[in-house]
Amino acid sequence: MLLTIDIGNTNTTIGLFNEDVLLDCWHVATDTRRTADEYRCALEALLKGAGICAQQVEGACIASVVPQLTAAWQQLCERCFNAPAMVVDADSHLGITIYYDNPRELGIDRALAAAAAYKKFNTDMIVIDFGTATTMDYISQQGVFLGGSIMPGFKTASEALFEKTRKLPRIEYDLPQGMLGTNTTACLQIGILGGYCLMIEAMVARIRQQVQGAPNVIATGGLAPLIARHTIVIDTVDEHLLLEGLKLAYELNG
Repeated sequence: MLLTIDIGNTNTTIGLFNEDVLLDCWHVATDTRRTADEYRCALEALLKGAGICAQQVEGACIASVVPQLTAAWQQLCERCFNAPAMVVDADSHLGITIYYDNPRELGIDRALAAAAAYKKFNTDMIVIDFGTATTMDYISQQGVFLGGSIMPGFKTASEALFEKTRKLPRIEYDLPQGMLGTNTTACLQIGILGGYCLMIEAMVARIRQQVQGAPNVIATGGLAPLIARHTIVIDTVDEHLLLEGLKLAYELNG
């Protein structure tokens, strides 16, 4: 079995693969104040709850956008499983060509999602990752990563609004009919969720215009299902692209 670990800014997502099957997936809060031993206890508890013993895990693959935690996770995996823990970085082979001014500046999460999507769908596409930040990247039919954009994540933006405007109520993320709210909750829902979806639609339209084509739109990340329910431009939701990208990286670089 292979353990895949995506250390994100807000959450760390852990996936357990048995060959090509994702057996289980867990999320733990990313916290630089926690020690390697604390993360080890959390990981062991998750595996035990799934009926998995450490001896069944044959390797681990890690991607991180939080450098302070990368070595800690690598060390705890090697101690827990007595197996190699690969850290994926800019030098790793991912099966796609990265066209970026400085490839080392490209977040490994973006590269992994792009690589997994290209292997899975084998067409030209826009990959949107809805996380702490929302990233939108274009991959050509020839497997070339041609760039993209980074914007505040949906919840990141909305939380900033609530923190700065104390009188505005926190809302359920739903979308009423029309674009003219007649109460504060409806106005917020239309402005926050509706406005965000319109931004996504406009960005996709501009990319399609630039590449002069109609690439498929693949959405991933924890907020992908929410946004996909309220926009017409997302063709496929695949929440676990990053984990699949880690598995691919492990196979290509092991």
